[in-house]
Amino acid sequence: MDAFQRYEAACRYINEGLIRTGDAPGSDRTRREWMESFLPDLDHPERSFEAIHVAGTSGKGSVATMVAEILHAAGIRAALHVSPYLQVATEKLWAEGRYASAEEFSGLVDWIRPRAEARRGEEVPMHGMASVGLALEFFRRRAVALGVMEAGVGGRSDLTNVMRTRVAVVSALGLDHVKTLGPELRDIAWHKAGVIRAGCVAVVLPSCPEIVDAARGQAREVGAELRLLARDRFGGRVDDRGRTRLTYRGERLALDDVPLGMRGLFQAENAALAVAAVEAAGHGVDPDAVTEGLARARLPGRLELIPPSERNPCPVLLDGAHNPDKLGAMLSGLLTLRRRRLHVVYGAIGSRSPDRELRRLAGLADTLVVTEPAVYQKTARPAEEILQVVRGETRALVERNALDAVAEALGQAEPDDLVAVTGSLYLCGEARERFYPAREVVERRCSWW
Repeated sequence: MDAFQRYEAACRYINEGLIRTGDAPGSDRTRREWMESFLPDLDHPERSFEAIHVAGTSGKGSVATMVAEILHAAGIRAALHVSPYLQVATEKLWAEGRYASAEEFSGLVDWIRPRAEARRGEEVPMHGMASVGLALEFFRRRAVALGVMEAGVGGRSDLTNVMRTRVAVVSALGLDHVKTLGPELRDIAWHKAGVIRAGCVAVVLPSCPEIVDAARGQAREVGAELRLLARDRFGGRVDDRGRTRLTYRGERLALDDVPLGMRGLFQAENAALAVAAVEAAGHGVDPDAVTEGLARARLPGRLELIPPSERNPCPVLLDGAHNPDKLGAMLSGLLTLRRRRLHVVYGAIGSRSPDRELRRLAGLADTLVVTEPAVYQKTARPAEEILQVVRGETRALVERNALDAVAEALGQAEPDDLVAVTGSLYLCGEARERFYPAREVVERRCSWW
């Protein structure tokens, strides 16, 4: 087998061989506690570095990526773990400007496999435990000073909440994962604030009163320093080339109208939070490194604009806007692109249903192609159900295969149009294969070339 085939075999083991049903019925252990019970088997990789732990409903992946790029530009040994990945598993493991190599990833899976198999037969969330364990060991092998970790679901009881946290970050809060975290914002805030651990500095976006109250209570309880990112400390704008620009006044750093690598006015808020987190880490990063890192930071499938080519006659926008806040932000981003006609490909996972925003999107579209993302052990929202939501808003048709749906939208597009693929992040990953094949992403260790 070549390196890519070994990578594929490692992915099959993680995605198929380690799926469990979850915590044992009646168990009082949280997912975090299950992870803590696994760490001795791994010889405690989490003790080898300090962490910047990023939680939140929206923006946490962007914030984490910006933090990592800033640290890298400043010459600080740092690595990044984000979740979920869009297209290839190595996206989750980033260090020194590149994804983990195929050999590195398969070697990590070989390392964790006997440790995971030793727990076989126990009703534990081993798929998630192994994924987090891989990230912690990756950080240890790379001998990083700071590991930047995006939380999974919530924070307090999350598998990732086992590190020596130097800086805890909470981005914008919203209603998502309500079956797991609770139906009210105060429930979700309590979970997110749980990443604030003893002795750390907490940098929190005061996006709602609930997170302010929860963060203050948690910081007081564990003895952490709390820094709320005041709105008068930063501002953003979109220039005439569609780039988002940030102005920031912080504890030590001052930035004036610096360009971001990520699109959307809302990214100015995420960038300000990332800069505040870097300040809180206390490594004395200078403004030039911050500017360079913010310009380099990108994430595939987040307002990602693919330029016209032989494969697409017009630009294609990929954005995994799966909840109401993210789809609303995506709609705002569309307004800055000024195209003649809009052709939308939309598909969702069954548990996600931002119907009000979906109707707004359909009202803007000249064509809506509804599809059903193919995701292992997840159920797509039926196309017919989506058609009922958007009925009367636009001309809609069904193409169940994601790549066929993208081809259908592109077939109706002209050079002055825009095709937007949105709804599920997994759908964006499927669609991206048309433009950036997975093998090349893995081999180049980068999502763009």
